[in-house]
Amino acid sequence: MVHTRLILGELETNCYLVWSEHEGIVIDPADEAEEILSEVAERGISITAVVLTHAHFDHMLAAEAVCAHTGAPLYIGAGDVDALTDPKRNLSGWFSPGQEITIDKANLLYEGGVISFGNASLTVLETPGHTPGCICLHTENTLFSGDTLFRNSIGRLDFPGGDVTAMKRSLERLLQLPDSTAVYPGHGPDTTIGTEKKYNPYLR
Repeated sequence: MVHTRLILGELETNCYLVWSEHEGIVIDPADEAEEILSEVAERGISITAVVLTHAHFDHMLAAEAVCAHTGAPLYIGAGDVDALTDPKRNLSGWFSPGQEITIDKANLLYEGGVISFGNASLTVLETPGHTPGCICLHTENTLFSGDTLFRNSIGRLDFPGGDVTAMKRSLERLLQLPDSTAVYPGHGPDTTIGTEKKYNPYLR
């Protein structure tokens, strides 16, 4: 399994293209669908799924366009499904008045669900806190953490649906992963679980 990162949109959201044996998935198609699709075409990848780590507008602006072009289904954590059609909860009503975003259809992901492509797979970890339906995607020593865990920080808890107690539990769970686990977050540079144990002020 290999991946590449695209930094997209005004909020510089990390979109990941992850693939194996010319099949792959798009994680958080943040914006600029043309750039995502160009990368997919250049690498000769057949997209089998588009996955949102949570339903905030800056992670899903290009979702419908990428799904329409590739024919891939859209997936989201079950706890965030209502936010897809609620501009206040997906924050598009806050940050982009007059340009609210709604998505009518998505397949739901639950704890332990598996997304397979090529000869690889990613397992769903439910990590509520930043939003009720936040998920991470995990395999071996790799974690796509969305907005749950950043390098030296964590996802904001002051947006609709944010939950301090739930976030604490989710972070405690992630800290049980091996220190060597590479963490690829929704914003900013990558890190490792071991590094965050040492330097992240929210985890001490």
